[in-house]
Amino acid sequence: MFWLLLVELCFTMPAYAFFIKFFKKRNIVQYVRHEGPQLHNYKEGTPTAGGVIFIIMFLLFYSISLFFGPSKFYLELILTVILFGGIGFLDDYLSYKNRNSEGLDAKQKLLLQIGASLMLYFLALNRGHIPPNNIELYNLTINLSWFYPIFFVLLLTGFSNATNLTDGLDGLAGGTALITAAGAQIVLWLSGIYDYSMMFLAGALLGFLWFNIKPASIFMGDTGALALGGVFGMLALLSGQLIPFILLSTVFLMELLSVVIQVSSYKITGKRLFKMSPIHHHFELLGWTETTVVVRFWLINSVGVVFAIVSVII
Repeated sequence: MFWLLLVELCFTMPAYAFFIKFFKKRNIVQYVRHEGPQLHNYKEGTPTAGGVIFIIMFLLFYSISLFFGPSKFYLELILTVILFGGIGFLDDYLSYKNRNSEGLDAKQKLLLQIGASLMLYFLALNRGHIPPNNIELYNLTINLSWFYPIFFVLLLTGFSNATNLTDGLDGLAGGTALITAAGAQIVLWLSGIYDYSMMFLAGALLGFLWFNIKPASIFMGDTGALALGGVFGMLALLSGQLIPFILLSTVFLMELLSVVIQVSSYKITGKRLFKMSPIHHHFELLGWTETTVVVRFWLINSVGVVFAIVSVII
């Protein structure tokens, strides 16, 4: 199966080289949000929606891998990527059409994510791939009863939005997702789940990251970010390895929590705890260079991956 990963890399790298030029020609480019740090203004005009490419590569090679071995969660993971990636694609398309950074508003995006999550919940439940009301935390079984569907939706939308919030610096979301995917594949194997989805996702992300590190030649857009978070959250639910997947996604959840804390603090006390959220902007405004923030966040997520692997082993 590893030879197929090498084939994927051989296709992904030239594909990005071609589509970067294609997106520039078609003016499918990034529009910088005015509320972000002014030092990011130079990124405007960089090709975006690069997530479309690694999604296609992932879907293609993950599907081809079925000829060499079955995948228990294939249907759920494929639909997760299509549904959440589709929401992101709609957001990116509206931004492209309007020639600004405004795509779907927050309420529209959340409603679509909830709808997609409910569809995936009923699919996974009918296929017997998730329990009706229980979650497993190592040897502890917790009965959530009627709250389980709500928990399912909250976790899936939370993971998806966490990844989207992380996508703000060159290489940050792509590199972090690559580390998470590689760690997730090891966790699956150690758990006795022989599914190669994360290996092929990591391969697709490696090709993307080659062109996304500073100075980025292309961004993933909401298409890629929402799909990545969705598939990580879905796999956490399907595999029953909730705590390991939380550790695997340390940076993503750190970014999400920083926004929740910032908004809550401002509404309750009228004061902001961070200079700006998500938290990667806070460190930028403290004087850290973009590359310093990205590499240190990669290291933090790598530590989370190590803890996740150790937690499965013991």
